Amino acid sequence: MSRRILLILFISFVWLAVGVSFNASLCRAGSGSDVDKLDSVDEFSEFDDEIVEVNDPLEIINRPIFTFNHNLHTWVITPTARAYRKVTPSVLRIGIVNFFSNLLEPTRFLNSCLQGRFAEARDTLMRFLLNSTVGVAGLMDPATFDGMKINERRFSSTLAYYGVGPGPYLVIPFYGPGNPRGVCGLVGDTFVSPLFYMVGGDPIVVVIVKASKTINQTSFRLGEYEKMISGALDPYIAIRNAFTQHQLGVLE
Repeated sequence: MSRRILLILFISFVWLAVGVSFNASLCRAGSGSDVDKLDSVDEFSEFDDEIVEVNDPLEIINRPIFTFNHNLHTWVITPTARAYRKVTPSVLRIGIVNFFSNLLEPTRFLNSCLQGRFAEARDTLMRFLLNSTVGVAGLMDPATFDGMKINERRFSSTLAYYGVGPGPYLVIPFYGPGNPRGVCGLVGDTFVSPLFYMVGGDPIVVVIVKASKTINQTSFRLGEYEKMISGALDPYIAIRNAFTQHQLGVLE
């Protein structure tokens, strides 16, 4: 029994590590290109010199977690993604990006409806139907070629729409910068995504799928995290300020 519990705990930690990745390094907004459809937040700009008001009462806890995430990204995720990039054709990697992005369309559709953005919900539904059929289960993206842009609506933005505050700044193990509202939103996004039901309850399948997704995403972002913190006197502050600025920009 104890071995089974230890196995479950181990798989849970691995799932977190490979499932969400280090989101501070996988960030770039945009519409149109396949790479820009990575289901992570936008690229953080350099905000080292800006004064940003941040609610960070847990800094004494956040800093060691940041260090752990930094080392994980530097010594595990990045080397694996670099090797993967060398042996995997770009057309296949882009197809994987398209596939996972298409699986997020039901989440985007539901949250557009919850926010009363029914025109966006209609466009999102049309994107999903077109890419799931003509686009061969989302591996291709004919909807973008037709000028149908992605409408990024998640549960975190729905909570914000109805007045839920972000709460204090958090650094989450294996995940990166966030806040309580974002964590709740991530849970909602997970349960709505078809991927959650496709992988079922098999922890081995979950690990394989999440690892494939994370490494594939990171292969398009090699060097971006390092560039973002280069020259920063305090990388923790740089990432925290960038995340806060991004959140303000998204909700404007």
